[in-house]
Amino acid sequence: MKNHFLKNFMDLSSLHGALHSVITLQRFVEEELRHDRFLVKTTANSSLGSMSSGQQKKTLLDYIISQKPDYLLLDDVYSNVDKATQASIKMTLTKLAESTLLIQVFFRKQDMLPCIDKVLTIDKNNTIVKQENADLFLNTETIEKSQVHKFRLQKEYDEDHIDINPLIQLNEVSVRYIDKPVLNKINWTIQKGEFWQLVGPNGSGKSTLLSIIIGDNPRGYGQDMVLFGRKKGTGESIWDIKRQIGYFTPTMIQQFTRDDTVENMIISGLMDSVGLYSKPTDLQRDIANNWIDMLGVQYRKKSFQNLSIGQQRMIMLARAMVKHPPLLILDEPTIELDDENCRLFIEMVNAIAAEKKIAILYVSHRDEPDLKPDKIFELIAGENGSLGIVK
Repeated sequence: MKNHFLKNFMDLSSLHGALHSVITLQRFVEEELRHDRFLVKTTANSSLGSMSSGQQKKTLLDYIISQKPDYLLLDDVYSNVDKATQASIKMTLTKLAESTLLIQVFFRKQDMLPCIDKVLTIDKNNTIVKQENADLFLNTETIEKSQVHKFRLQKEYDEDHIDINPLIQLNEVSVRYIDKPVLNKINWTIQKGEFWQLVGPNGSGKSTLLSIIIGDNPRGYGQDMVLFGRKKGTGESIWDIKRQIGYFTPTMIQQFTRDDTVENMIISGLMDSVGLYSKPTDLQRDIANNWIDMLGVQYRKKSFQNLSIGQQRMIMLARAMVKHPPLLILDEPTIELDDENCRLFIEMVNAIAAEKKIAILYVSHRDEPDLKPDKIFELIAGENGSLGIVK
């Protein structure tokens, strides 16, 4: 905290502080894996690494509070957290604020704790650009009208899209890990062009269900399911499945460390590769530049690493779409986006869905009022694993 952005606003040097963040979680999980040291005690004596992201955050918070810090810095505490856990965290922190200084880093207005009384807005250089009362901040409109409403899929979709329907059919799919049941007789059919949202509490098996569909989970073998016209276990490879799916989750961005252009980033989606390892063809460059034209001139000839976080998400969405997949999977795609960039991203997703050319599977813990799915598939946790219902 030596060079933190608050150094000119408050003096924390004499106080004992704690940080609640993904970085802190990773440190404790690494201690478990490398040294078999379980510093964070859990009620069920399970490891942090075996928990869902939401369960990890609540457990870490309880541990930090037990250490009685003078102040607590909360870094995006609600990301990857279901509604029930959010409510529990909010109640815990509201009570804690009576005796402990809380400093909350948040991206969405709806995430601001009710005990916060002052809001500082910082820029990308961690410089404070605005200080205001919390009530004034909440009542100030900051979202500009999005320009994505004119977005249209390229006409190649009409020509190249595979003629398979349904795309995904799961029949009585059940998954368990040793003595822990995760999914219980899941029945789910995804038709061509449908827009689905997958929801469910932390630990209900959303990640497991996604891994079954994507082909990454060996427990998919022996199950009664059809993926893109082929019954599971009839000789298909994992690449046969992945070829039909455009996929994005924000953690993917960490894999792209080279200083690639936006054009090359989009082209890499045609090969499902991290970066390019051969010179792109003129056709590939034309396809990528068509996407850049639709997204806006501000992306042209830019380095991906120099884009804002919101701009990077838009490029990663284009990268997932560029190979014309029959199914687009977006896993918590708006984490760490502010309200304006989130609205822009959601509007682009809605525009893609409106074309009814591809199916979309959108996974999120958060209620997005602007998201317009056709259907919702909800996992409901139970003793024998989660059941699935269509809403």
